[in-house]
Amino acid sequence: MVERICPECQHANPLENRFCGACGAALTHHALVPQRNDALVIAGQTIPMSQLQQVGKAVAVGLAAVAFEAGAAWLRRRSQQPLASQVSSALAANPAPTTETPTLTHLANTVTIVSQRVTEIWDEGRLTRQIVEKHVWRKEGS
Repeated sequence: MVERICPECQHANPLENRFCGACGAALTHHALVPQRNDALVIAGQTIPMSQLQQVGKAVAVGLAAVAFEAGAAWLRRRSQQPLASQVSSALAANPAPTTETPTLTHLANTVTIVSQRVTEIWDEGRLTRQIVEKHVWRKEGS
């Protein structure tokens, strides 16, 4: 015997029934507009919107950390520029030997940005996975 299963209570009903005999829910869906599914399907698996929002927040925090580090490095560089000009004028007065050693101006024009992002995945109140990403950017002046 073929039966229609209620989507609400999972009760088996005869095919001719329009409503569930146990809970009274409609067995046929007559919506004029299709229902919106908030889940995203990636590689055949549905990912709920709440999990996507968590990932979005983690990405936003990571980008904010990178922006903060870049801003701090820029401010450090700006505050050290007058010092670098004084060092370069002092080096111009005393010429350096011809060996290939890094000069103070070369070291003063080096910018290093280090960013670290930690993504934690929690499942039912337990930490299931922790991903640590570390990025290092270095710009050496000429």
